[in-house]
Amino acid sequence: MLGTTKIYGCIADPIDHVKAPTIFTSIFKSKNIDAVMIPLKVSSNDLTNLIQTLKKVDNFHGLTVTIPHKSAVVELCDLLDTEAESTQAVNWIKFDKNRKLIGNNFDGKGFINGFLSQNHQLSDKIIGLFGSGGAAVAIGCSLAYEGIKELKIVNRDTNKANDLKKRINSFNKQLKITVFSQYDYDINNCDLIINATSLGLKKNDQLPFDVTTTQSKCIIADIIMQPEETKLLKQAKLIGRPIHYGKNMIESQIDLVGDFLNLW
Repeated sequence: MLGTTKIYGCIADPIDHVKAPTIFTSIFKSKNIDAVMIPLKVSSNDLTNLIQTLKKVDNFHGLTVTIPHKSAVVELCDLLDTEAESTQAVNWIKFDKNRKLIGNNFDGKGFINGFLSQNHQLSDKIIGLFGSGGAAVAIGCSLAYEGIKELKIVNRDTNKANDLKKRINSFNKQLKITVFSQYDYDINNCDLIINATSLGLKKNDQLPFDVTTTQSKCIIADIIMQPEETKLLKQAKLIGRPIHYGKNMIESQIDLVGDFLNLW
């Protein structure tokens, strides 16, 4: 690492689960790009202070944003690209030449591209989506462009889930969307169920849903990357359900990120 090295960061809390610093630093090296990505654990209370400080660090060029900051960081951006504007969530930030923050969101496209790359289909499918936070919003909005048959949104806070429903129906009025509480839901006819909550990051976390209530061919997907095989995915495998790993979402964002950061 030299004085000319460009620094990128990954902000999260907790930070142990993130894989982006390893993935992107390795990519920088393979492409002979003089850059590194470092993990930055920052609490919600300190998020504003961190962003304001990084604005003053000229060799700090951008950030990837994960749990729990994807929605909060929207207010700290000076400009939002289309995906971030429509979802009101950000998972990548870059600094322009005037140190203005430009936010974008590749979670939705990343999940869709990663899922389809595994030879799965989305058209005319019934999808269950657990969560209504930053990543869930991006994934839900992107699913609405894929010709799915129905979307079931399950969340502890049904007001947030209904907000997501309204957001999606604002541009896709035909899509059937049903909102359920975390404590009372029906997923037994779903073709794909996505855990877009933080449940699974910690060893003692409860499962986001009961896998045994799903149909035998239902694909169980998790967006958590560490552990790679979460408690949810392990239980799904035990009862013979096909599974989809969280790593596919970030790996499918690599080309999108390179273009956004003007690196490759």
